[in-house]
Amino acid sequence: MTEEVIFTRETAPAKDYIFVRCESKVHRVPFDEILYIEGMSEYVKIVTKNRVKPLLPLLSMRKMIDGLPKDRFMRIHRSYIVNLDAIDEVQRMHVIIGDESFPISEMYKEQFVQFINTYIVD
Repeated sequence: MTEEVIFTRETAPAKDYIFVRCESKVHRVPFDEILYIEGMSEYVKIVTKNRVKPLLPLLSMRKMIDGLPKDRFMRIHRSYIVNLDAIDEVQRMHVIIGDESFPISEMYKEQFVQFINTYIVD
């Protein structure tokens, strides 16, 4: 007899993508394609490397950050989550990804500075 396997978030195998629902479709979004996520009221805007238009799923920032790996993504502002691997520069409390600049708020500053300090070569 075959045993039925039921996955929950806690027991699901590790993956390198998420699925998000928007515009009556479910989109597979690889983590390494995500550049940043911007909170927009009750939606989030997911900006990726290869999609022409961003995805706009009906999700809160809290649900979004909970669905992302903590070692690859960090909330730096109440409106922004960044892919840590996509950061090009950090200047005066702003994260630069490509041509975009994102403020680092006081609330998230300490956590972000700790992350950056682990990778700085002096």
